Order: sequence, then structure tokens, then C-alpha cells
Amino acid sequence: MKSKLFRRLSALTLAFVMTAGFAPGVQAAGKNHCTHQSAQAAGFENRTASLKLNQIARYDSGMTNEDGGVMEIVDYNSKNGYAYAVNGQKGVLTAISMKNRTSCRSVSSLSGRDIDVKALVEDEGFVYGDMTSVAVSPNGKLLAVAIQAEGYADNGRAAIFSCNRNGSLTFITTVETGVQPDMITFTPNGDRILTANEGEPREGYGDNAVDPAGSVTIIKTKRYSAFTADFTAFDSEKARRKLVDKNIVLKKNTAPSADLEPEYIACNDRTAYVSLQEANAIAVLDLASGRFTDIFSAGFEDYSEIAVDIDKKDEEYKPQTYDSLRGLRMPDGIALVNIHGRDYLLTANEGDSREWGDYLNEDERNFGKNKTSPTGKITADNSGLEGKVVFFDAEDYDGLDAECDYLFGGRSFTMFRVSRDGLKECFDSKNDFEAKTAAYLPEYFNCSNDDLTIDDRSGKKGPEAETVTTGKINGRTYAFITLERIGGVMVYDITNPADVTYANYINSRDFSADVAADDSPEGLKFIPASKSPTRKALLMAACEVGGTVAVYELDRR
Repeated sequence: MKSKLFRRLSALTLAFVMTAGFAPGVQAAGKNHCTHQSAQAAGFENRTASLKLNQIARYDSGMTNEDGGVMEIVDYNSKNGYAYAVNGQKGVLTAISMKNRTSCRSVSSLSGRDIDVKALVEDEGFVYGDMTSVAVSPNGKLLAVAIQAEGYADNGRAAIFSCNRNGSLTFITTVETGVQPDMITFTPNGDRILTANEGEPREGYGDNAVDPAGSVTIIKTKRYSAFTADFTAFDSEKARRKLVDKNIVLKKNTAPSADLEPEYIACNDRTAYVSLQEANAIAVLDLASGRFTDIFSAGFEDYSEIAVDIDKKDEEYKPQTYDSLRGLRMPDGIALVNIHGRDYLLTANEGDSREWGDYLNEDERNFGKNKTSPTGKITADNSGLEGKVVFFDAEDYDGLDAECDYLFGGRSFTMFRVSRDGLKECFDSKNDFEAKTAAYLPEYFNCSNDDLTIDDRSGKKGPEAETVTTGKINGRTYAFITLERIGGVMVYDITNPADVTYANYINSRDFSADVAADDSPEGLKFIPASKSPTRKALLMAACEVGGTVAVYELDRR
């Protein structure tokens, strides 16, 4: 076993090469905005890849939190040159100046100022809880944030502001949403604002507990009128049975309208696709009628064919297959992209357990104590496994095969072609994320975002794909996927959906401590070259544990 001191020394060496000390984010950069802050982090495949990745800037909030929630979601307004990031710990929106950015050979420090959204919002009938998401309208005139109520079962609000040239905001109005709005976005034409309202049972599933309905609120920006779409159409016994037959994972004896919890939205001007993470599903919402037209399974990773590393004791990447094992993809962030006239949906297959009150649907098995998998098909003797593996506890759920063992998440991203008949899988990254991070950062393989110990997350969701977005650079279309635990962004060329190829990987996390800068990227924002201050495409990553926003420049050869 390698000592913790050895890991720290290795981390310090890597940190010196990749990304060293940091200036506070509130400190303004020089006139040319290339004030030295640290060595530049670069894509691991920059010498051979068609797409080069280099970190050129960072905003540092000056705070970290091992539980996350610092810098969570980020969006960019090309009209006034400011990025806006949600700081969930401080409960503020940070306006980060991107004006006059230039390409730098080192990482420059971005300046920012906090906006107290709660102080700006005027809504006498609403008790403010916390802000969860931000979106800028396509024309740059409006900004909307999602705000949850203090009462866990009360309706939330979308607060809408006009954007000023100096980065400040002017309050316009609030619009009532469903319960617990967790994500907010504009349609591409700016005519509508959509919120994904989770409706989580935060007090558990007891007799007197309330499981609020999950929903999506559709707000028309012309007059700020709103309609909230729910899942009651799927509550009949016949409709529910159809969902179960399609491998939608539903809690037994629970109505889908209460059980389904919208997480993230990807949309065009006509249709919204909504990730239902815990149900391992994608819902389709017709925006004109405000009606959910269907729900599809996000599918599974088949670990009888795809090798996976679930042994957290061997301190190395040593994947193997298991005949009974499957991965519940359970997508968090999703993205919609049109390629050659066809729509494609991309999912970041994170995985998520339900932990409310005394309820937890994890089944932890310690193979070092002669335990078996839930089905009994995987044993310490026939697998060589040691240590803890966290399985999905399927006892309370419909939609799964009783002969299979299930893990949370797919440790992957998946690309689906959208058709009238549903979603047809056309690409899956399989075990790429584990294999490539093991090759690039072997000392930190499957480490966590609050613990640098190698293999720490192998028994539970691995690198944990969090968010996916897409962007076009010099005629090529790319997918960008964040890895929440080890950190960094994976990049794939998806220009030809029939021949998706890996492009590059960048990780600017400071590995000199368990929790440090650029740790745990959550939200992503792609900025095309035509709207970029550097005149080259940029990618911004909000890092919820490290409390930073990383800015990467994307340069196609």
C-alpha cells in the first residue's frame, strides 16, 4: 500500500506541472488580462489531438466545501461580457467579468462580484429558500434563476431580471413554478423559460410524509404566463404498467406523478427532453400542449460485456466482467444537438440513490467479509473482490430484472438518435472514462472529490459523469462531459454519430490537497468563437467543491 505521504508528494509534483497557487477571484487582473496565476493546464492529448485544450483563466470564490454546492451552475452573456455563476453556499449569484479576455500562456485570475438575488426579489407571498440554477436568454437581455421555497413541499419561483452593461441585474418579476425547481433554461428562440421541478420527498416516505409531484414549468416570456406540466397521465394502472415494461424504474406502490423527479432539461423550440434520474428515464414534453407525450428508459451498461473496476482494495485499475451485473445509467445532465438535420440526445450517466429520512435504497456489500451481491451470483470467491461495493437495492422497485445485480450510474455518456418512435442508442462511451483516467492519472484513479485515495470510488459510481454539453468548432461538433469525482472534462468528436471518436481530456484540479481549486466540475457553458472574447471557442466549468470556475480555450488544428 502506498503511503499517504507518497501520494501527497506525487500530488505536489503534478500540481506544480498542471496548476499551482491561486489568486483570489475578487482580485482584478491586469489590463492585458494575462496576470500570472499558475502554470497552464493542458489537454492530455494536445500533441496529437485535432482539438487542443488549454486553461486560460480561473475565477476563485475563495471558499471550498467538501459537500459541494459552492460554484454550481454557470452561464455566459456575450452581450455584456459577464458570466453568471450560482454560489449555493453563499446564496448569491456571482457576476464574473470576461471582457477583453485574451489567450494566455498561464492561467489568469478573473474578477467577480456577488449579487444578492434574495435582496432583489420582490414576492410577498413567497418564503425564499435557496437558488439552484441560472440561465441567460439567447439575446442577452434577460437572466432567470430558479429559486426553491423554504418549505420543502411549497412551490418555487423563477426570478427574472434584465441584464445591464456593467453586469448588474434589474429585477423584473417572479413566476410561480412547481415544487423544488432545480434547473432553469430558455428555449433556443427565447420565447419560453423552462424549470425542472424535482419534488423530492425530503422528509422520507413515512405515513405522514409528503412526496411532492415532480413537474416542469413552462413560462412564456412575452407576458410571463406559466403552466406546470405534471405526470398524472401516467398514474393509471395500465399506464404505469407500460412504463414498468419499458424498464422505467418506479418505486412500488407509488404513483408516477409523485415518484418521477425531473432533474435536467434539454430542448429545442418545440420539444423538451427531461432527465428523470432516479427512474433511469427520459421524459418527452410537447411545449405547445404542455403535455408529456412519453417516457423512455435511459438503458443500462452491461457489465457482462463491458469490463468495470468495482474493487476499491487493489489500488489499481483492474477491470473485469460480471455476468449478472448491470449499471443503471441514471442520467443527470443531458444535451440536445442537431447534426445534419437530425436531433440527438446525450446523457451524462451519473447515478443517484434516494436518501430521505430513514430511507436509503443502497445495498452495501463488503466482500472482505464473505458477502455476496444481492442476487448471490457475485461472491468474493468467484470474483476476487475485496471491500465494499454499493448496489442498487431493487427490493422496493419495479422495472428491473430480478436475476441481475445493479450499480448506480453507468460511468459513461450515451448518445441517442431522436425519432418518432423514441430514443435509439447510437453510441456509448462504455468504460472509456475509467480506462483513460487510469492511464493519465494513475495515482488518482477513481479518487473522490474530497479524498485523493486511489480506488476510493471504485465500489460506487467511479468517476461519476455529471454534465454534458455540446459545441461546434470549425465545422466539427464536440461533446464535453464533466467527471465529478476525479475531475476534468472528457471531449468526444460527435460530428458523425455513426463514428464517434474520443478527442481529448483536460483536468486542471489542484491535486496538492483533498479539496482544492477546480475540484468537482458541475455546470458547463460552451462559448462559440463568434461570441468569445478571445475569438476562440471557450468552455467554462463551475466546480462545486473547489469553489472555482475554470475557463478552457478550445483550438482546433
